Amino acid sequence: MKPQTLTLVMTMAAVSTASAVEFNTDALKTIQQEGHKIAAEAQGGRAFKMGNGFCLDYAGKALVLKKCKKSGSTQTWHFDGQSRLVASDGRCVNNAQLAKCGGGKNQKWTLDQQNRLANANGQCLQPQGNSPKNGAKLSVAKCSGAGHQVWKS
Repeated sequence: MKPQTLTLVMTMAAVSTASAVEFNTDALKTIQQEGHKIAAEAQGGRAFKMGNGFCLDYAGKALVLKKCKKSGSTQTWHFDGQSRLVASDGRCVNNAQLAKCGGGKNQKWTLDQQNRLANANGQCLQPQGNSPKNGAKLSVAKCSGAGHQVWKS
């Protein structure tokens, strides 16, 4: 590299660094959060929402319904290359709880044409109880046309 080019590059780097210090830190934080959101979406990360405004979430091993957040890693999911539904922490949905990822049918999931989260055993993920509330646990049951088995993503 020629000395003039090197000097120009170093000057541009110094100017860029000096300008970055003047940015609003709140704006930088917002940009960072949006970047994480875009990266999650690029990797297939998304939230699964029920018609009642609650989203698929987890607490420990348990799958639960929680009020949907604009952003929140416990509500971000993706399907991996082996059809497993993977939580943001890398664990897989195994029936109605999170577990270490493996190869069993209980961990093979799809969002079917009726928008149900169905596993390879023909069971769908659904909330327990007739009128699910915030914090309601999820279970699996034979897939049907029931509205409480329908998820939006």
